[in-house]
Amino acid sequence: MGFVFYDTETTGINRFFDQILQFAAIKTDENLNELDRFEIRCRLLPHMIMSPGAMLVTGVTIEQATNPNLPTHYNMVRAIRDKLLEWSPAIFVGYNSMAFDEELLRQAQYQTLHNPYLTQLQGNGRADAMMLTKAIAQFVPDCLTIPVKGNGRPVFKLDQVAPANGFDHSNAHDAMADVEAVIHLCRLAANGASFEWSNFIRFSQKAATEAYLHEDEPLLLTEFLASADKNTFRSFGLERTTSKLPSTCAMTSPMILMTSGICQTLP
Repeated sequence: MGFVFYDTETTGINRFFDQILQFAAIKTDENLNELDRFEIRCRLLPHMIMSPGAMLVTGVTIEQATNPNLPTHYNMVRAIRDKLLEWSPAIFVGYNSMAFDEELLRQAQYQTLHNPYLTQLQGNGRADAMMLTKAIAQFVPDCLTIPVKGNGRPVFKLDQVAPANGFDHSNAHDAMADVEAVIHLCRLAANGASFEWSNFIRFSQKAATEAYLHEDEPLLLTEFLASADKNTFRSFGLERTTSKLPSTCAMTSPMILMTSGICQTLP
């Protein structure tokens, strides 16, 4: 199965209110060779107010966002759906997409009276390259260069990780440039962290994750958390049961670390 790498630029960071202004995507084969690309912008909805912070980050002005020659938001969403359905089935990949882009895309489809779960239907899978990057930083630290702040905290922002790993990201926060940056990082991951990459693909499918959770081996579920002064790991043991969801239990000799779809065997 191939991949669809995608990114959005929006009017702000509120996933349930703000609007997609630019959408870009690149379809690749399973070896990350580009097959096709798609990009579209739309004009601002009448009720929408752009965040000053978003305008500074993306460089989009009010004049550009209200250009009457741009498609309407509805027509943009229709065009996005048509292209993504044409490219399906595929594994849909973004950077921090599970927490942001995926939610914006769902909201846009729901608000235009479409089924919002496009990336989970038609045999599609979905995965987040930021989670892959964090897992690789933890388990294969020589694969990717992770920038560090003055206080010692690692930085996982795409506009800093991509340049640190040899990608010219001078046009950061343009949706297509960000898509190209994510593909660059994934190629490095596929070549330098094959185990993490294979699990990244494997657990992009909900059924595969569910089946894995019903196996006999114990596992350790770990979440990457960020606070004002440090990054932390929150872990708890999981006991596989015959019920739909595993129950928590005391952690005993964990053999597997699983974080946001990435499973890693511990020594």
